[in-house]
Amino acid sequence: MNALPRLFAAIFACACMVSLAWAQEAPAPAAGDGGADASEAPALRILNKKHVNEDLKTAVRKGVKRLAELQDANGAFTRSGGQNIAIAITGLAGLALVASGSTPDKGPHATNVRKAMEYLLSCQDRNTGYITGANDGSRIHGHGYATLFLTQILGSLQNQAERTKLEKAIQDAVKCIENGQTKFGGWGYVPDDLTWDEGSTTVCCIQALRAASDAGINVKMKTIQMAIKYMYDTADQRRFTHEGNDYTGYTFRYSLSSGWNSDSYALCAAGIATLNGIGVYSEGATWKEHEIGKVYKGGLLWLRYKLDDFNGRRKAGQGSLDVSHFYYAHFYACQAMWNAPEDVYFDEYFPKLRDMLVEEQKRNPANNGGWASQSYGEAYTSAYALLILLVPYQVLPLYSK
Repeated sequence: MNALPRLFAAIFACACMVSLAWAQEAPAPAAGDGGADASEAPALRILNKKHVNEDLKTAVRKGVKRLAELQDANGAFTRSGGQNIAIAITGLAGLALVASGSTPDKGPHATNVRKAMEYLLSCQDRNTGYITGANDGSRIHGHGYATLFLTQILGSLQNQAERTKLEKAIQDAVKCIENGQTKFGGWGYVPDDLTWDEGSTTVCCIQALRAASDAGINVKMKTIQMAIKYMYDTADQRRFTHEGNDYTGYTFRYSLSSGWNSDSYALCAAGIATLNGIGVYSEGATWKEHEIGKVYKGGLLWLRYKLDDFNGRRKAGQGSLDVSHFYYAHFYACQAMWNAPEDVYFDEYFPKLRDMLVEEQKRNPANNGGWASQSYGEAYTSAYALLILLVPYQVLPLYSK
């Protein structure tokens, strides 16, 4: 399939059936406190056998319980900090609770999910569709995470009036994203400033659009076409040698506006997740004259090659920019490896991250089941950690294969 519209439509149609099937049925029993383990759902046992061990199950159970405790009365997750980015943290925390098996109507943390939904809807500007707040610094990152979360629960709502209201909110949020796309094809920090683009904002927007499309919301094809050109234009080739073999890898520039490339593991992971969101999953994918599949394959190779270096720099306490966004980086890297065309990527990657996150949870000085605060509070760190650990459970529609 050589044209993006056909590729995009075909993959989205398939993904839509998978995602909505998950969303419309009652979720697997939740991994939260007081519920059965979601990883024991019959359809998942074989898939999870080599990835979900007892340490992981314990970490998820404790982590989900702790995350739920960090929710404020108004539905936001800022009890442990991060009040300045409440939109982003609430979107991420809501996603993590849904990934553990709860919806707004069912599951041990249904009340938490519902309150998160209501809080984010209350923060949406009715005129622009922008999900933000007067003093919230999440900007387009938060809008993207909030939109992604709302799409993941749309099909699970049992009340038709509620579902209709949520669908309208998602439609407005999608229009906000479409209107905020820059001439370069990426997105900046706010939807009304079209002079700046950046990789970490672009992935939030693309994943939100993909999830919305999977849920039946119309997304303009022109937006996706511009985005795939953007990803091709920001790709930088990197040749490297590993175990005597030569490879061609790819990283992604921070932005087209600046042209800067720090060879960031985090931005490369976000770039691959963006390509997956667009619909690129194989080396043979092309769009117009661009062999975008080669960029995708090269990015995966580079992530695989650099994994131990990235984790090693984290363990050594290095303060580089990508290491400072360690959990963010692996939120996307884990998805990239999960969606890779060959199992070896995830099989190599996940056990290392699983064991590392389980150990970090145990070392948390508070010893409360969460992960120690990184930058924006414990809920921020714990939500990312759980979203990584819960990938092989496949309860979240975003993780459906």
